Amino acid sequence: MPQVTPVDRVFLHVSTLSKSGIAAYSVRSRRHPFPLDDIIRQVVSDRLSLSGSHLRSGDHLTFVSDFRSAISRYYYAMYHAARAIVFAVEKGDDYEKHALLPRHLPASMSDAPRRESELANARLLRNEADYDCYPLDQSVWEADARDLAVAAAGFVQACEEFALVNGHI
Repeated sequence: MPQVTPVDRVFLHVSTLSKSGIAAYSVRSRRHPFPLDDIIRQVVSDRLSLSGSHLRSGDHLTFVSDFRSAISRYYYAMYHAARAIVFAVEKGDDYEKHALLPRHLPASMSDAPRRESELANARLLRNEADYDCYPLDQSVWEADARDLAVAAAGFVQACEEFALVNGHI
């Protein structure tokens, strides 16, 4: 199990708080070493970084023709990017459930309805790739993996731009 530093524990704790938890935390924040707004920006940045890591893993898996696993990584790149911006806007992440998250993308995000659809469709594809035994042949998943690679890269970039333009990172 990885070693978690005290600073990581603070960030992890805040990253899992609901809106009401964030509100309560801000009242007690005088006891904490970092201003809440700084912690929230760091959580958003770290989630976007994790998203980029999953995107790169998906690219590597596509390169080695492990298309089912690549689909999973591309979905999680999108998922963590979405969680980052929802957390930033909502000031608390109540929507990490996979089925709920797409509906809570910020309305002010460029192409929000399209992004919602992309995330929901990626989740369905990921479920098929991760849970369905058939088709067994990896090559059958190639076109979907490559299409999702493009969609995921665009989705993550849109989330990063949203966070940057709106001062969330």
